[in-house]
Amino acid sequence: MFKQCKILLTLLLLSSLAALAAQSEDAGNAGFDTLKLIYNAKTMAMGGAVTGLAENAGSLTFNPAAILRAPNAAVAATFMDHFVGSGGGSIDYVYPKDIFVAYGASLRYWNSGNMDRTEISPSGELIETGDSFGAQSLIASASMARYISPALDLGGSLKFIYDSIDDASATAVMIDIGALHHTVNEKVKVGLNLRNIGFQSSYYTDAKYKEKLPFTYNAGLSLRMRDDLISAIDIGKSGGDKILLRLGLEYFLHPNLAIRGGFKSNAADYHMGSFLGYLGGGSLGLGWKTGKFDLDYALASYGDLGLINQITVNYNFRN
Repeated sequence: MFKQCKILLTLLLLSSLAALAAQSEDAGNAGFDTLKLIYNAKTMAMGGAVTGLAENAGSLTFNPAAILRAPNAAVAATFMDHFVGSGGGSIDYVYPKDIFVAYGASLRYWNSGNMDRTEISPSGELIETGDSFGAQSLIASASMARYISPALDLGGSLKFIYDSIDDASATAVMIDIGALHHTVNEKVKVGLNLRNIGFQSSYYTDAKYKEKLPFTYNAGLSLRMRDDLISAIDIGKSGGDKILLRLGLEYFLHPNLAIRGGFKSNAADYHMGSFLGYLGGGSLGLGWKTGKFDLDYALASYGDLGLINQITVNYNFRN
């Protein structure tokens, strides 16, 4: 088992080195940035390292192939607070029809809250106008996963995003593609995904300036170390960002109670000099099962920018 894990980890590391060649001439220039947000408490608590997790309805928007072996149909609602008064949430539905096909749908929403409007004077100074404005984002998706062989599941999603800032708005249409490989060792899973492949369908201005969609690719591996302990690692890149390493752990203290932890390697991006900056990139969470409900909570640190809280309520349509 350890030899196989070593080989798989080596492949993941090689994929990250290959991606360095494409490292980010356009850093910070991608549009529709809310496509990068995480809208699931379990995923957030594990640092987003869910590309290689099987039977995981919560990774619907990370790797659609992972929903095929979900144990039952489920609906989930997530509530998230974000920075400086912004926040959002999502509703996800997963329906594994049989062992060969599964369907899913997701609706995600984000709102910036009110922001003060300022203008620039002829001398270059910022002037408060007394007005405010806001920004919103709405993302809708439909997904399907199919059984290809005992070793491979494939999945895809069709997505639509509506973004608005003040009185301007833009839209885009995209697809996501995911794969989940079940290795000879049943405790090891490998996942791959390509996200946000598409085109802008309407524009913020009459000039039709084209925003760059945050094309994202990830490779992920999960290892069930014991019946009550699972670890995960993801390596990937999103348009406008650097190579990102994500790590996650889930440990069941009790069959109905799990604790989770995660880390993202871009912690330095959130360090501006205070002690909180050293905590950037870390995350913690809890999961609790009771009857047909699963309750998940996550707390993630963005260093000096602040903390993000997420709560996800899952209802499972078990017989």
